[in-house]
Amino acid sequence: MRLLAHVGFLLILLLGTTWLAAAVLLTGGGPQGPEARRYAVVVLLVALVGLAWWRSGSRGAALGVLAGPCVAVFLWIRTVQPSSTRDWAPDLVRAARADVQGSRVTFHDLRDFRYRSTTDWDAAWKSDTYDTQDLVRAWYIVEPFSGFEGAAHTLVSFEFSGDRFLAFSVEIRRERGETYSVLGGLFRQYEIIYVVGDERDLVQLRSNHRRDDVYVYPVRASKERTVAFFLDMVQRMNALHERPEFYDSLVSNCTTNLVRHLEKVSETNVPYDHRTLLPAYSDELAFALGLIDTDVGLEETRKRHHINALALAAQGRDDFSLLIRGRAPAAPTPSRGETPAHAVSQ
Repeated sequence: MRLLAHVGFLLILLLGTTWLAAAVLLTGGGPQGPEARRYAVVVLLVALVGLAWWRSGSRGAALGVLAGPCVAVFLWIRTVQPSSTRDWAPDLVRAARADVQGSRVTFHDLRDFRYRSTTDWDAAWKSDTYDTQDLVRAWYIVEPFSGFEGAAHTLVSFEFSGDRFLAFSVEIRRERGETYSVLGGLFRQYEIIYVVGDERDLVQLRSNHRRDDVYVYPVRASKERTVAFFLDMVQRMNALHERPEFYDSLVSNCTTNLVRHLEKVSETNVPYDHRTLLPAYSDELAFALGLIDTDVGLEETRKRHHINALALAAQGRDDFSLLIRGRAPAAPTPSRGETPAHAVSQ
């Protein structure tokens, strides 16, 4: 029992000091990394805990000394606020927003980049209007990360009549020179952003230039719920534009935000599951919940909707979104009194 108590004490001490050090070093940090004074604070706090244990010989005293700084640091973390005016990375310098008038939604600052590589592109932002009456269906997109078991990025794309597609990607809003880390995402290091734009940007970047596997699944849902899902995402996108929030690796990441939108507009209750924390397996969960529109098993569904080969063949094409789904553009409907093209050729 004494051994177990000692091991338990050491485990609590280790976890507490690790959290304390990570919180002081990472909270609200930027691309420049922790300041030297933060390292000094960590050394001082850890030394105080060690000194209390050594001088008193009491585990309780050591834990008591540790609890004080932990509470103080936790309260300090609450004072760190998100911002919308940092020196953002060039591909995240603008945040999409939209005006909603009836069924028509007019977006501003949609991203429409054309990439030659992951670091070389032609930047373009645009405005465009979509009518929810024309919404056909939603598509769930999963991008597992190469070399990281279980890690992935998830997106949603909406298809409108006329072969129009609009993709939503919930991401960290990186500052210039900043890179993502899971730990940083736990300590208010990144703001969250809804990147909205053309699939030739958001999907092609991932499949053709990052060369990650990409799966594009049709979602099984009524039009009413698809419209509600779309408008709920628009509402949150606008809310973040007005009032920024922090990204959180556990509770406010790409997949958990999509789950919240889904649960708000459907009867589906997504269970707390490791497949939402490890989103490379989120398609397995969506399949189990009947959210993917398919008539075959999971592995065959994955094979059908793995789009990389089609995406490489369609690179740069205006009809990229159709081609990655194995579809050809719909023939234009002739206006009244107009002779169809095939009739002329005959």
